Amino acid sequence: QMFKGFDKLKDVQYVYTPFDSSLCGVKLEANNKKQYLLTGQILSDGKVLIHLCNYIEPWDDLSLSQKKSLNQRYQMGCGCKVS
Repeated sequence: QMFKGFDKLKDVQYVYTPFDSSLCGVKLEANNKKQYLLTGQILSDGKVLIHLCNYIEPWDDLSLSQKKSLNQRYQMGCGCKVS
């Protein structure tokens, strides 16, 4: 899922990152259907790029307050779509 970005992309199939951590590449667990909160950028060609300087956190590691804020509070008074 993406927060703020639906005006540029309706569907994200791939997220790109540099090859390894020395280039700020991010390693995510692709098995067990682990969910993450990802921040990054949408490039002019429509690719979603993340790297180590972005905020990247396993969803289960977020506090209840953070999850509630992301799902409800952060969208109040904001011209963005939070999903």
